[in-house]
Amino acid sequence: MKTLIFNGSPRKNGDTVSLINIVLENLRGKYKIINVYDNDININPCIDCRYCWESEGCCINDGMQEIYKYIEECDNILIASPIYFSELTGALLNIGSRLQTYFCARFFRKEKPIKKAKKVQ
Repeated sequence: MKTLIFNGSPRKNGDTVSLINIVLENLRGKYKIINVYDNDININPCIDCRYCWESEGCCINDGMQEIYKYIEECDNILIASPIYFSELTGALLNIGSRLQTYFCARFFRKEKPIKKAKKVQ
């Protein structure tokens, strides 16, 4: 079993990381943590170019391309984030906006967006 974990906190040793560590103590299988505030990730938000209305994936070539691969191969997805002003953190919202390609696959292109079913926590 593979789990993809999105850490939406900018704090490297904050409460969100503490909660992720508690989850990891009880998690079976392999896992990959995406720290969305790491400088090497650098994911831009969706710009509504509508590329994904007709084509698979996203035309923005950044760190999200690697995340799409992880999404395809994992069994579970965990989203961990502090809440700022009743919202997820900005960097995590960038990732969320780039998941538009899956919505477009299902509703515009009439395709199955993800071949392997996921459990999202």
